Amino acid sequence: MAEDIKLSATRIGSFLQCIQRYKFQYIDHLPKVPSPAFRLGLAVHESLELAGNIWKEKGKFTKTDIKKILDKYVEISIREGIEDKQVHEEGLKLVSKRLKKFDLGKIIDLEKKFGFNSKDSVDIVTEDGVKLIGAIDKVVEIDPETLLVVDYKTSKTAPTANELKTDVQLSIYDLVASMLWPNYQRIILCLDMLRSEPIYSYRTIEERKEFSEYLTEIHKQMSNLKKKDMKARLNIFCPWCDYKEYCDEYKKACKKSDYKFLATASLSADELIKEWETVRSSKRILDARERELNMLIMERIRDSHTNLINNEEEVYIRQNSRTTYKIDTVFEYSTPEAFVKMVSGLNKKAVEEYMKDNPAVMDKIKKDIQVNYTAPFLAVKKRKGIINDESK
Repeated sequence: MAEDIKLSATRIGSFLQCIQRYKFQYIDHLPKVPSPAFRLGLAVHESLELAGNIWKEKGKFTKTDIKKILDKYVEISIREGIEDKQVHEEGLKLVSKRLKKFDLGKIIDLEKKFGFNSKDSVDIVTEDGVKLIGAIDKVVEIDPETLLVVDYKTSKTAPTANELKTDVQLSIYDLVASMLWPNYQRIILCLDMLRSEPIYSYRTIEERKEFSEYLTEIHKQMSNLKKKDMKARLNIFCPWCDYKEYCDEYKKACKKSDYKFLATASLSADELIKEWETVRSSKRILDARERELNMLIMERIRDSHTNLINNEEEVYIRQNSRTTYKIDTVFEYSTPEAFVKMVSGLNKKAVEEYMKDNPAVMDKIKKDIQVNYTAPFLAVKKRKGIINDESK
């Protein structure tokens, strides 16, 4: 394998999730088809980088600046080919929303590149000689001793506290920041969830050292990887893989119809978990394939203005209507007792926003909180200290 391997969060994730995907991306350098989410991320990041540069210079936004930033988003959205109008408008709202809450402190750097072969990039090498590559969205000085490292995220879901604490990208940024700005005693890590609010984490000196050692082991396994070991492994991430169209295992799973399930009574723990993961991954793949076919069929029907017909069936687009009642009107013409019975649930976010605007009633409302649990479900986590080594 290539000797000059530079580690990034994306490269590490690809290596751990599927060796064949890693091969397609980093060894064969096969082209990938950018997803709508990827294009949205590019448009949002580049427009917020412009916003950061304006703020760094002026410390505020004028109406002209805001228009310039939003125009930049529109320009990049068109450049990246974001066809879905809803996705385009969504990104515009995300940028507008963040411009209203931009003052986190003194901006030190924006889109700080490391590991690239360019003039605006710096080289980062760990104590064990591992080279790193990436770009930090924003670096902010909170006070003379505290640095805030910000990573913009356009994803719809936020990581849990445990996921945040072990996030590889944030850990890389923490390590890089400690090397680039060693005069700061504290480094705070921020995932700026543009759809909601920023969330924060940190790494202790010991955790930083352990992560550096982890990078050394990952780098060693990548360097020792043999072509015979580069086999596809179906997993729950397959439907979102940018290289799934190259993967024979994925294609086979999409076409597979004769699923054979092992008898569970005699399975060992290892066999039981493997069977569960195989079935779970196959279901995800088939669900994603169904959504893809649904989109293609709907587009074909809309373009041709005719239903899709084969020898026995006719596929058409159907929409169900749903009647809703305006809550203000129902409240006006019903008694308070009857209204409470008709309202079966509350919008948690709306209640929390109301409490935020009316702090006097917050304690009273919180005294009567009801906690409900979902049905139990299985989850997976990595065992501490275990590295997924598929090269052996």
